[in-house]
Amino acid sequence: MLATDYFVILFLLAQLMFLLAAYIFAISGIDDLILDLIFYLGPPSKRGPQANRTQAEYMELCGHPPPAHFAIMLPAWDEADILYSAVRRMLRNLDYPNYVIFIGVYPNDPRSIEEAQKLQSESDRVRVVVTPEPGPTCKADCLNAIIRGIGEFEKQTGIRIEGYLMQDAEDVINPEILKILNAGLTRYPAVQIPVLSLIRRPSRMVAGHYMDEFAESHSKDMLVRQYLSGSIPGAGVGTCYSRKAIEVARTLYGEPFNTSTLTEDYDLAMRLHRHGIDHAVLWIRSEVEGVRTPYAITQEYFPAGFWQSVRQKTRWTIGICFQGWQLIGWRGTFMQKFYFWRDRKMIFFSHGIFLGYVAITLYAGLWAYHQVDPSGYNFPPLLPLDHPMWWVIWFNVFLFFHRIIQRHVWTYYHYGGRATILALPRYFVAITINYFAMCRATKIWFVYLWNRKPIGWDKTQHEFLEDEENIDGEVTR
Repeated sequence: MLATDYFVILFLLAQLMFLLAAYIFAISGIDDLILDLIFYLGPPSKRGPQANRTQAEYMELCGHPPPAHFAIMLPAWDEADILYSAVRRMLRNLDYPNYVIFIGVYPNDPRSIEEAQKLQSESDRVRVVVTPEPGPTCKADCLNAIIRGIGEFEKQTGIRIEGYLMQDAEDVINPEILKILNAGLTRYPAVQIPVLSLIRRPSRMVAGHYMDEFAESHSKDMLVRQYLSGSIPGAGVGTCYSRKAIEVARTLYGEPFNTSTLTEDYDLAMRLHRHGIDHAVLWIRSEVEGVRTPYAITQEYFPAGFWQSVRQKTRWTIGICFQGWQLIGWRGTFMQKFYFWRDRKMIFFSHGIFLGYVAITLYAGLWAYHQVDPSGYNFPPLLPLDHPMWWVIWFNVFLFFHRIIQRHVWTYYHYGGRATILALPRYFVAITINYFAMCRATKIWFVYLWNRKPIGWDKTQHEFLEDEENIDGEVTR
């Protein structure tokens, strides 16, 4: 076969992938565009961070409720290196009279048990719960053990827990957060505190893409979902359930959290919504001096390594897309089904979109080769200039720039201009990570369907913010 034949094959392959991706990108982008219009033109924007609702205003709205008792649930598998420092920081910073931190540890993790028991001996606000099964099981199993431990604590002390807050040891939370959650639970049976990444150095492209994704998702997308469907999925951390929500889940399902899924927060939110227990995201300015952001939110360092990030997003993809489809199905209102489609559509569309970027890169390489060797094969354009398909392509160009603008808007809003400079290349980093995660999740899921062996808790190792110093040397706005 001549070299020219190889070039022709590459060109035809690029053309096929390009056309396929164009349709997929257009179909996938239409609902994104509609939801953005709903946000900017409708009520959801009045509940977002730009609405600037203050803590004082929200307390007034909720009638200044007395401080109820809260349980902060910290599942801890192999967390000995950070557990003591993290919990001590939480105890030092939180400004609220009635809370207890319940640390769930495994019997075969002696170092974490030792650190947890040390904390318990130093503070009456800490309780250690040892799971009955050795770890790692799954996060849901650890949380269920913690809730059983909370029940034992209530029997021993006579204290009635009214709020159950999910956090991880490495999280940085606002000192006023429990006051705001206490008010929020008077209006909603479950509340989601917004989650943002701590700011990262420009060189940390993998870690930095979480800044862009979470800034846009929690500031805009979740608010539109709440407005249209009546509820939102939990975000793992910063998720607070009322006593009523936990009791309903326990009555209906035996245990609050489903051990058959890797995203127990998503699963519980969807199951509770069927029974009238809605979940709301809450953007409130606390105005506490010395914090990295004025909003009462949860912040953390997300993974900085490529494969670490792929592993984390693989777990999210399996839980939301595949296990969500299997366990939750497609039941509910039209809007609930619409959001199930949005949650799961990348099972199909991620491959087409990725192929589109491969096709563009491939054609660019062929064009560059022709510029270097004009006497070589002269490639035609991917499409004739009068082809009607150009309408789809120009619509995709519009969608692409709209998507990029949205990333820049929310990254700038939360992190400032310096963090926005590399938002465009981080967008392509995110696409690559998400695609590898989808491929890995698909492989793991088909292996599970073949052998039916439980999919284990592939826990992500996070960086920990030592004391109050940001290791990247940055401060959010």
